Amino acid sequence: MSAAFAKSLRCAFCALVAMPFVASAARAHPIHTTLTVVTKDATGISLNIRTFADDFSATVAKYAGKRAPSDSSAPDADVLRYIRAQFSVKDAAGAQIELAPCGVRRAAELYWLCFKAVLPRGVRGTVVRNQMLTELHRDQVNIVQIEGKGTRKTLLFTKGSAPSPIDAA
Repeated sequence: MSAAFAKSLRCAFCALVAMPFVASAARAHPIHTTLTVVTKDATGISLNIRTFADDFSATVAKYAGKRAPSDSSAPDADVLRYIRAQFSVKDAAGAQIELAPCGVRRAAELYWLCFKAVLPRGVRGTVVRNQMLTELHRDQVNIVQIEGKGTRKTLLFTKGSAPSPIDAA
């Protein structure tokens, strides 16, 4: 056996041994984040939330007292209860603002969630807090981008983060 053939055989063997690990790593998402874009308008705000389907469905199921589904699905009613518990919007007086669902869409390994909140007193003094998935991952970081009148402000939330005002953007 030639040295070149032996070397290529060793490389092929190493590649075969490594394939399951590479495939597993390719499916995993080592970054634990959600992204929420909050858009302000004259009557309130809309939230568009992007989250990984596997983590989200497992957490929603646990919150609902159910077993995590193997297909990363999540019933709309359970999603609504979980979001309302983990993503809070409060007005200047500290009153909780109800989030109304405006759509749940699954796109491959992601969920896109839409919610709207009417702010009768306007945006001034309104605060948000995103604690989604912090009960699942210690390193969870929730990115919230506030958009309004041509400006953008980015907030970062981790477990235990305090609410942050949205009227600066």
